[in-house]
Amino acid sequence: MKKILITGASGFVGSTLADEALNRGWEVTAAVRPSSDKSFLQDSRIKFLELNFNSSKDLSEKLKQAGRFDYVVHSAGTTKAVNREAYFDVNAGHTQRLVEALRDPSVKPEKFLFVSSLAALGPTSSDKLIQPNSPPNPVTSYGASKLAAQDYLQTLTDFPWISIQPTAVYGPRDKEIFIFINLVSKGFEFYIGTKPQKLSFIYVKDLVEMMLLSLEKGQIGKTYIASDNINYTTDDLGKAVREAIGRKTFKLKLPLSIVGAIAVISEKIGDWQKKATMLNREKMNELGAESWLCDPSETLKDLNFKPQYDLYAGMKEAVEWYKMKGWI
Repeated sequence: MKKILITGASGFVGSTLADEALNRGWEVTAAVRPSSDKSFLQDSRIKFLELNFNSSKDLSEKLKQAGRFDYVVHSAGTTKAVNREAYFDVNAGHTQRLVEALRDPSVKPEKFLFVSSLAALGPTSSDKLIQPNSPPNPVTSYGASKLAAQDYLQTLTDFPWISIQPTAVYGPRDKEIFIFINLVSKGFEFYIGTKPQKLSFIYVKDLVEMMLLSLEKGQIGKTYIASDNINYTTDDLGKAVREAIGRKTFKLKLPLSIVGAIAVISEKIGDWQKKATMLNREKMNELGAESWLCDPSETLKDLNFKPQYDLYAGMKEAVEWYKMKGWI
């Protein structure tokens, strides 16, 4: 029986990974905080370990007490923060402190998987695909902080790390793309920009399978891009959601200039309240980019994996879950 530790296990991707690891008969330990919402971690087989990522001493002591894990998946992080320093402290700093504790020979895992993001590479122009070896050009502090964590891992020659860079992830339990899905369920489609943006997606079940395969057969020291290997646009997203829900909508495309002005106001309100906001000037760098199309062919070849869901099949399953749970 493999033993796996999952940080960020209470989240969308982490909890889905925990479920699948349990299905495989693995012993699952969820790293949580006292304030973590355990709604998606109800299986009685799950063990819990409270870790303080701000304390190297606490991490070292708790991990030694827990004993060695075969696999560690570091999925914890933040997609919203009040400033650049906060992004780096969580996404890069927490990663470094965790890895330093795990480098102790008594607790060093067989594989350590860092869940990064395509945002660490940044968007591309409409005639190119984001490649694993593309020069990084993150356009947000979030992406830059994920890149900083990867750069740290690259300096290690004595630690069995692997990194995965998912594109936009959707599926049951997701709350971000769900915002768009919920609007469509009410009969509205709002788009930013008057031209369709080129996008890539990955259904959460396919992502989790890629993560598990990277632990079992991935190459140490390598970073894998994760997508379903199909090119989409924002129009495809709208169509997939409409078909899954089965209703007509009112469509509205807002010019980037108008949304940009709203982002400035939103950011100022967030600064005043000292709270992170979903929409800000940095986020406009992502929303206004021409293309987030990527090339996962090397990943699929290395892991001998073929995604089982395209956007339409995945969205249908996700919408069924949202309806069953009363989210829409």
